[in-house]
Amino acid sequence: MRVVRWMWCAALAVILVLLTEPRAYAYTDPGSGALLWQTLVAAFIGAGFYFRKLLFHFISKKKIEKDEE
Repeated sequence: MRVVRWMWCAALAVILVLLTEPRAYAYTDPGSGALLWQTLVAAFIGAGFYFRKLLFHFISKKKIEKDEE
């Protein structure tokens, strides 16, 4: 019951924060988009290397088990 109450209060707080200011006078410089793209591309490439290593680990493990039989 406490978790539900906590989530209700958190949702209410977020709604109130979003409704308090009608306009956000924010500034993003032109390099922000390039930085975002660079971050996303680096994350995908890094994940690719990680999952490739994980895949080869499982393949080599299966090969070892197959050779033992």
